[in-house]
Amino acid sequence: MEERSEKIRVALLGDARQVHIHRWSRYLDEAGFDVLTLSLEPVKGVSGFRRRISVPFFLPDFARYPLAVPVVRGVLGRFRPDVVSAHFVPNYGMIAALGGREPWVLSTWGSDVMVLPAKSAFHMWRTRFVIRRAAYITSDADVMTRRLIELGASADRVITFPYGVDRKVFFPTVAQPAPRHGQAEPSGPAILCNRKMEPVYNIPTLVDGFAEALRLLPEARLTLAGSGSQSQPLADRTRRAGVERAVRFTGDVPHDKMPDLLRDHDIFVTVALSDTTSVSLLEAMACGLFPIVSDIPANREWIEDGVNGFVVDPGDAVAVARAIAAAWENRDLRESAAKKNAGLIETRADWYNNMSVVNDLFRRLAGRMGQ
Repeated sequence: MEERSEKIRVALLGDARQVHIHRWSRYLDEAGFDVLTLSLEPVKGVSGFRRRISVPFFLPDFARYPLAVPVVRGVLGRFRPDVVSAHFVPNYGMIAALGGREPWVLSTWGSDVMVLPAKSAFHMWRTRFVIRRAAYITSDADVMTRRLIELGASADRVITFPYGVDRKVFFPTVAQPAPRHGQAEPSGPAILCNRKMEPVYNIPTLVDGFAEALRLLPEARLTLAGSGSQSQPLADRTRRAGVERAVRFTGDVPHDKMPDLLRDHDIFVTVALSDTTSVSLLEAMACGLFPIVSDIPANREWIEDGVNGFVVDPGDAVAVARAIAAAWENRDLRESAAKKNAGLIETRADWYNNMSVVNDLFRRLAGRMGQ
């Protein structure tokens, strides 16, 4: 690892099981950086160099990550990165803050800023400690940026942009002509939610709303694509509601299979209680699905109720059901929304256009602008 080219070297610190890390490593590699991904989790599917850091798995997370610092510091000393890119505040942000390697850039993901700091005084202290030590912070939503500033970040150190969608991969199916007189519409909508099965994503409300919608649209079907601590309770909930025949649990879907899964559905639903810019939402919009989203600030940055989607109270299952039925009954609205959302993705959420901000930032920090 000592013999390196003259490329700019970036050490990417993050959970290498996550699609976000795969996307960043691939982008940086394609953009001409030398990339080394360091992770305490299995390092598979990333581009460039990789190294898994071994720390006893039985230790609690708040101890495991700080204990990894000496090993990470040694690896970085040999790799000699021009920039360190750390993802998610409490684990890899903490490693970067303690690691002493400058400059380093923090990328926040959502719950690490919007949810975790409120859990305890320790969580708040840890968040502020990390945020105040980063040279720059990337944020994917205005609501997250405001929260970062509240937590102690300087406004001039926060760079706000949605990470976006690879439009070469996420695009709609060829539009089908409207049925002629005497021909029937498909008998029911195909609905997709691909959020993690964790409490913040509020999937029980979607299941309850779908059960209500099924009374109006007996041929509707729901796909829940993901996994998490609520997987079994959600399966139990569908059985109790008597809708298990119409609900499919796929488990985690590889990211390269997600475009086809999206294009096989009509409506995308996310009723998360807290979020920033959801890449899942942007990908669904890019593929032409009609969005039904929870009424939270981050979603309001993208969806105007009744124009390019529906916005619902995340605690109201009946409102979710009504939105599903209204979306399915109004083909013109779905088609109009699909066109508007395609334009939004093109102008505001193109992955390569938006990540050029990171490209420029890393080159500037490495003193290589213009190369």
